[in-house]
Amino acid sequence: MEIVLLAAVVFAIIWFMRRAKARKPQKSKAVVVKPPVPKFRVVTLGLQGSGKTLLLTSIYRRLQAPGNRGYFLKVPYTQLIELNKWYQEVASTQDDWPRGTTRGEMREFDFSVMSLVGTEATAMLDIGYLEYPGELLTDPDAPGSTAQQRLLTSINEAHAVIAIIDGLRILQTYQGDRRGRSILQTTLDAMVHCLLTTPAPIVFVVTKWDLLDQLHPDENLRLELVQRVLMGIEGFRDLVNVHSTRRIVRLVPVSAVGHDFAELHDGVVRKRPDGHFQPSNVEVALASVVPDVLNQVELSLDFTTRQAILAQVHRQTRMSPGEAVRSLASFLTERAGRVLATSVGGGLLGEAGLALFMDSRAEPDPDYQRRIAALSDADRRAEELVQARRRVVRSMQNQVNMLEAKLPSSRLHGGA
Repeated sequence: MEIVLLAAVVFAIIWFMRRAKARKPQKSKAVVVKPPVPKFRVVTLGLQGSGKTLLLTSIYRRLQAPGNRGYFLKVPYTQLIELNKWYQEVASTQDDWPRGTTRGEMREFDFSVMSLVGTEATAMLDIGYLEYPGELLTDPDAPGSTAQQRLLTSINEAHAVIAIIDGLRILQTYQGDRRGRSILQTTLDAMVHCLLTTPAPIVFVVTKWDLLDQLHPDENLRLELVQRVLMGIEGFRDLVNVHSTRRIVRLVPVSAVGHDFAELHDGVVRKRPDGHFQPSNVEVALASVVPDVLNQVELSLDFTTRQAILAQVHRQTRMSPGEAVRSLASFLTERAGRVLATSVGGGLLGEAGLALFMDSRAEPDPDYQRRIAALSDADRRAEELVQARRRVVRSMQNQVNMLEAKLPSSRLHGGA
């Protein structure tokens, strides 16, 4: 199987080289062969009412423009219409909360992570975000339906999982509410069943973080209290213990509406008439996906393989795009290349993910300006795309780093 995957990767690279060679550009117009765009498949795992749809809406709302991140999200126009409709329902203090996803509405939202290459907005990578009804995790499937099995298969095949824990149920558990504790336990039981054996990185997201403001004025101490509640539940603690030995496990608090928009009345979350809609931390839930997947690939490699890959990356940063492709094709025939192709291609992101992994491990090139000035227009364009892709991955990692610096309790560690 490894040989077949390696052959497929090498064949794809050779095919791109031959196609670039066959399409020799006219002097007046350079033809640029765009590299394939890697796609990350993400599944959110959460019960009905936990806030999956609100999180999806707020993520897009926060990331639809570059801001100071250097990247933004784009979706197909039909999905944009639906996301805007949900946003209007959420943000309006005159309307009730939008209804959750109902049975039969299982679908994938297609996020393209865009960045400017020169003056042109270009897709750096794609993220498929699965939306489904939460009842599929708790109720028997309808006779003849395959929705539940499709969901479980999607979870098992995902590159990353965003596991949603309802902050309201955590608050109720902290306050001694038995019903809230029962619902929280049901949530965590579903996560243990679905995620104990998954090979993907997991980020646990605490939704409705604004409702937990009352626990402590210091946000990190508040998150530490929440962590104690969750780690005090045996199944969740075991899940974290298993995963933290071989991959990153995060606990990210988010508010899809902000800390001044909703309040709790008799166990029901209601909008404030004078509420101000301002989501917090929602972008980190999505931004952590790409760095965590790439870091997991690196952690799966032994020291010798890792050093050989870093040496190859160092060589490629000083080559033209065409030379880098030929060098990568040669590298794939070596032991370290075969191991990497298996790790990335065999079940993760395929050939496009292999290139992204190599790009993301490159150090800044001090000779970049001099080197790019000597390239042809076509090679310069290809090199600018590579640099843009590196910047996007680093920007995502910086967002995660800033969260961890602000909230050290967001990193979960195993323990008795």
